[in-house]
Amino acid sequence: MQDKFYKITLALAGLIQSVSLVKEIAQTGKANDAAYQASINSIFQTNPNNILEIYEGLPGIKLGLEKLLQIFGPQVKSSKSLMHYVLSLLYLQKKISRSTKLQNQLIQRIQQAKKQVDYFHLTHPTVISNLADTYLNTISPFKFRIIIWGTERSLSVTENMDKIRALLLSGIRSAVLWRQMGGSRLQLIFSRGKIKAMAEKILEEIEQKS
Repeated sequence: MQDKFYKITLALAGLIQSVSLVKEIAQTGKANDAAYQASINSIFQTNPNNILEIYEGLPGIKLGLEKLLQIFGPQVKSSKSLMHYVLSLLYLQKKISRSTKLQNQLIQRIQQAKKQVDYFHLTHPTVISNLADTYLNTISPFKFRIIIWGTERSLSVTENMDKIRALLLSGIRSAVLWRQMGGSRLQLIFSRGKIKAMAEKILEEIEQKS
């Protein structure tokens, strides 16, 4: 059971990290570089050896774990927008899981973007633009829309919007992992204490190794 909650917590932290970076870019135009790279990397980990490989190790998921503690802590209202994003991506992931055609389209597009990573680098604008276009053409057509709250100054920059859409794609990747590890929306209500305790334990492990 502990191992299950370990994996569930990491997957949820990955999802929360993605939406935290979305919020940060939408409001300021900037993001934590290490967390951004780890989240983008997760998109391409379609056949990982273990869950940590998806996020480039525990340090890559640190921001998500910290934000998880905020969401599950006493200052719930200040994290309301993050939880809205989380629930929205979980909803989209569930819809995607019902369409084999859409899943195959996503796989093909991600494989194409992976070739660009090999030629450029993981967060090169060309790669991020391709991932953003993948989100627009495969997921945006759903009637359900995720409203991004931010400043006009940040949201009017094409590069920022590309990053946001790529991060939403990484959030869906973590949502897939969350389901695969046995995560459910009920756990967000009834297992908050266990998930929070596990996140604290993992963060302690990161601090000890750093």
